[in-house]
Amino acid sequence: MTRDIEELIRAAQELRADQAPPAERVRAALPRRTAQVKKQRRYGLGGAIVAAAAVTAAIAVPSLAVRDDTGVAATVQPAAPGTAPATASASPAAPAQEPVAAEVDLGFKPTWVPSGFAEHIRTASAADPGNGFGPVLRRVWKQNVGIGDPWTGAELSLSVFSEMAGADVDRSGQPIDVNGAQGYYSPAQNDRKSSVIWHPAQNTVLLLSASKLDISRNDLLRMARSVRPDTGVTGVPARLNWLPDGWIITGTTVSGPSPSQWRAEFSTVRNQPVTYSEKQQKETKKDRLQAAGQLSVVVGLTTDAPPGGTELTVGGRPARIPVRSDEAGRGLLYLVVDLGGGRLLTLVGSGAGLTVDDLRRIAEQTVVEPAGLDWLGR
Repeated sequence: MTRDIEELIRAAQELRADQAPPAERVRAALPRRTAQVKKQRRYGLGGAIVAAAAVTAAIAVPSLAVRDDTGVAATVQPAAPGTAPATASASPAAPAQEPVAAEVDLGFKPTWVPSGFAEHIRTASAADPGNGFGPVLRRVWKQNVGIGDPWTGAELSLSVFSEMAGADVDRSGQPIDVNGAQGYYSPAQNDRKSSVIWHPAQNTVLLLSASKLDISRNDLLRMARSVRPDTGVTGVPARLNWLPDGWIITGTTVSGPSPSQWRAEFSTVRNQPVTYSEKQQKETKKDRLQAAGQLSVVVGLTTDAPPGGTELTVGGRPARIPVRSDEAGRGLLYLVVDLGGGRLLTLVGSGAGLTVDDLRRIAEQTVVEPAGLDWLGR
């Protein structure tokens, strides 16, 4: 039986709480935006902003710019020039949110992890004007991961907060030393979640978290104390060359069991300013920006979209527009494009006047360029 929207929202909130580090003990928990991305992935944006969008007539579009694993173009007809993703506009009272960078400095890495764990996920989040965390890079080590949604099972993660002052570090844990830096260890409280947080450099805070994992204090501290600077950068094996006006990319995630079985996801939003009274600002501490529209774009070997739908061609490639009839998914727009070689492009979104034509144009100007994926599974 299909669950109603209230149950979906409640389940998403439980999932978010289950995956996040213990918030009452680690104030520098992962940003709200990252938790929203997880909820969107698992529930197809259900329970978020659900708005009906007009479905317009099909039009001829240029070919998708798709490259194989050798970097050779798989099509010869280039996509038409588009508008680069822009920063959302906002009133002076609501500072605009900057998009996540195409390439992000890794900053730090552990030189020791428990046996059986390998790095399978990297996710970058843009700075959110409302939370003070700044941009965040999260690297995740797991015992195994599939080719689809990677957020299941036990994990060890290192989050790098690159614009966060040491004064913001929660000090309620047990004081410890991490290579000469003051840190705090928070043990599990019958929830299989533990963490170490420390401030190794100016405006940099590191958070090492274990989730759904029974790990000893000694092993978690050993991993934390093995962390060293990493001068490398990480990117995404795909690029969105066009988004509708005002939409920005706020998060990217690359995951997979191996370099040949990668999955890339972009989380995009169109923000709108929200005005609160001075009293409300003090009492609620809410952001002055909220998402009026949300869109997920995934390149992978599987799709979470429902089966069937209207068949069409996008950029000379077979595609379909699935439709959900359940209450939670009725307002969502889907587009699935077969990129060839077993790879699929899935777009799902709603709100802010988003249309199927927008999804088509985003798809036709999406470039797939697998590179820099040797870290997957290592």
